Amino acid sequence: MYNSQTLVENIKALAKSKNILVKEMLVDCDLNVNALNQMSDKKGISSFSLAKIADYLGVSVDYLLGRTETPEIDPANKLQAEFFKIFQKLPFEEQVALMNIAIQKAG
Repeated sequence: MYNSQTLVENIKALAKSKNILVKEMLVDCDLNVNALNQMSDKKGISSFSLAKIADYLGVSVDYLLGRTETPEIDPANKLQAEFFKIFQKLPFEEQVALMNIAIQKAG
């Protein structure tokens, strides 16, 4: 069984080991700066929010949940995670421009 306390501890420990401030990570992931402190087993965290945190930290969701002791993720996912971090920091207009370019290239 998974519990929020283990999840929060795993996230905080991993962030600390990577010299990442938890509040900065949460802001970069567009989450409330108190999201981890407010989490309870009943409330939990959305799968999308958890995926954002895992991508930001460069680990799998399974690792954060304690389902595996191996933090590594597929190299392709690491590249996607890095792109996502950079993309999120761009102004909205630049995000739209990049999406339009991607759509044109795909079509």
